[in-house]
Amino acid sequence: MVEIKTTTELEAMREAGRVVANALQAAREQATAGTTLLELNETAASVISAAGAKPAFLHYKPHFAPIPFPAVICTSVNDVLVHGIPDHYRLRPGDLLSVDCGAYLDGWAADAAISLVIGQADPHDLRLITDAETA
Repeated sequence: MVEIKTTTELEAMREAGRVVANALQAAREQATAGTTLLELNETAASVISAAGAKPAFLHYKPHFAPIPFPAVICTSVNDVLVHGIPDHYRLRPGDLLSVDCGAYLDGWAADAAISLVIGQADPHDLRLITDAETA
């Protein structure tokens, strides 16, 4: 069954998406060589909180997980596939970084991810990012 959303519901969904987009943009701007993944997490948490939203990933615990997810964002560097946990790792030039973020606002959920390269990009990394964004 397809549920048709009202104009008001669509606007509420858009606002939740805007919170996630702003958190990801803040992470993108902060993601430079020397920044830790935990610093990116703190930035995203601040953006989400300032918008009156709640992080979707923090304390999320599916039945198969041994512990709840301990962070606001997922950060995956280089060959870490997805859902990496932010830690004290300091970004380095050439790192391929993926940041996944989700938030709840007024009963609506939004979730999105970005990928970027720290400093000078390897052409293969740029192609991966371009192909993923195109898809």
